[in-house]
Amino acid sequence: MSPYEQMAVEACYMHIIGHKIFVRMKDIPMYLSKKTRDSIRNRYSHSIEVAESTAHLLKHVSRELGEGIDLDFMGVARIVGLVHDIGHTAFSHDGERILDARLKKTSADFPRPVRFNANLNNFRRIEKYGLFGMLPETAARYALASLLKRKKELKQYPEYRFIESYLKQAVKEEEHYLRKRGFALRNTTGRTILSQAMDLADENRYRVTDIIDALNIYSKEKLRQILKKSLPDTLTLKELNACVPFQRECMRLHGGEKPGTVTVKTVLIELLEYESHAKTEFQNFMNLISMAFNRNFTLDKKGKLVPKNARIETLRSAFADIAKHYIWGSKRVKKIKQPYNHYFETVVTYFIEETYAVSLIDSSSYRNMLIALKHSSLPPATRRYEELLLLRNFLGGLTNPKIEELYKQIKLLKLEKRYAVQVTKKERFLKMPTIDSFEKKLQRFESRIRCS
Repeated sequence: MSPYEQMAVEACYMHIIGHKIFVRMKDIPMYLSKKTRDSIRNRYSHSIEVAESTAHLLKHVSRELGEGIDLDFMGVARIVGLVHDIGHTAFSHDGERILDARLKKTSADFPRPVRFNANLNNFRRIEKYGLFGMLPETAARYALASLLKRKKELKQYPEYRFIESYLKQAVKEEEHYLRKRGFALRNTTGRTILSQAMDLADENRYRVTDIIDALNIYSKEKLRQILKKSLPDTLTLKELNACVPFQRECMRLHGGEKPGTVTVKTVLIELLEYESHAKTEFQNFMNLISMAFNRNFTLDKKGKLVPKNARIETLRSAFADIAKHYIWGSKRVKKIKQPYNHYFETVVTYFIEETYAVSLIDSSSYRNMLIALKHSSLPPATRRYEELLLLRNFLGGLTNPKIEELYKQIKLLKLEKRYAVQVTKKERFLKMPTIDSFEKKLQRFESRIRCS
């Protein structure tokens, strides 16, 4: 890249970091409970982590391939990692599933059902807000191609089918770049190398942060038991240190006289036995493991990023299994998420299946488009289809606090309709700090109506 192009890439990164559509992800936590409200991470911090991890992963693989090779030759690795989740709606993957299922059911009779896909919604947000407007055209197309995880899903958003051509060109550019530097590559993965790196960096952050956030769900003792039962006891501290160098004091503290015989499993369990600073020390060590995961990949001749050390990869898989069975797949977490999913389901159902009050839509652009559509001369079926698209885009851009706010407003409107009353001083209800306190106040109000 020329110095001017490099400056353009850096300016684009800073533009995205400060953009309202990116900053809004601070209001989409990665984990929820009524007790802690959220975890250390939200979609904003997670995206920055993935941005840095993607760049580091590619840099390490580049060194593996030989001198003079830079797999981030377009300079957009951090940008792709940064925006990989920008299409998420409130409550992340749960919100995505709820919104998509409701849209799919409601539009089932249309020739092409309306769908919501957070990964494809990335493209809509990038286009709508001009997030790649500062990038050189070639770099922008390469970045868009590298955000495409599953090409077959493009049929859900046919307006972005053109990205298929970007993908073909991006793969050719990577192959040409590497062949000129002596690495014969024939990519058969259907994805760019950068796309794979971003996806692996995303996975690797999940692998460790899911375990860290388990301390918001379980006690230290319970997590110790889970790790004792589920982790392999083969990867040594010395072997990890060869991949991710860390302080000698840490080696002595956790490794004792013979660090080569102490396993990562032993260290993790030991850290959870600390009386103080246990969570901080545990998290720091887990972050080192995440770096090791990123450095455990190389590129094969078919263009696929593959693991090198089987024991490190086994540990990575074990973390995924723990999250599946004890965290996101557990009854405890499903119970924690149930009320939040109910809030989202209520809001989505109201706007998609009921006669909604357009005044609840605080976006003037969506509100005006929906009003104009309502009074248009389009055939009813076409008008309904266009309405669902607008509602999908509106609901797909909400945050957790906004869903809770809409939930309260909808409950108030339904109460007014049910009893044919006008609630005065609505702010007293809407300003209640939690949904629970709001609903209790609403129940008391409803009881007074029934008694009058």
